Amino acid sequence: MNDFRSLKPISVYSTKQAVDDGFLIQVDQKISQEAAIRHPVYLTRAVWHKYVEVPKGMEGHQDQEGRLWDVLFMFALFARKESSSHLLFELLVQLPDIGNWEPNEKVAERSNRLLREVTLKALITARDFDDPSPAIFIMIPFED
Repeated sequence: MNDFRSLKPISVYSTKQAVDDGFLIQVDQKISQEAAIRHPVYLTRAVWHKYVEVPKGMEGHQDQEGRLWDVLFMFALFARKESSSHLLFELLVQLPDIGNWEPNEKVAERSNRLLREVTLKALITARDFDDPSPAIFIMIPFED
């Protein structure tokens, strides 16, 4: 019988490496604490690019800080009602209607195709393979 405790991983891609490579964006802890989130928060590049960065043409109407706040606030609101380490939550996001709809998005109001109801997934797990302290990872539902 194999003793799996003695096996060494073939390769490990750490959270730190993912941040360094730009696949994860760590939210400034001061901002996440303002949203009443105690643990470090990481967003995938896909979430950051699509839902936090201000889309071209909407620069005068929105800012990146406000869009980030929306993601964090809605996560915190849904997380208060959940005891699982896995959470799906919704938020409303304004995006230009240029045919770039994702499976996790739907029209929020029939009269306004710029407003999308977006579903995101959050996982609370170990911060890194060598750091068991909790961290929150927010991603598009089909990302892992």
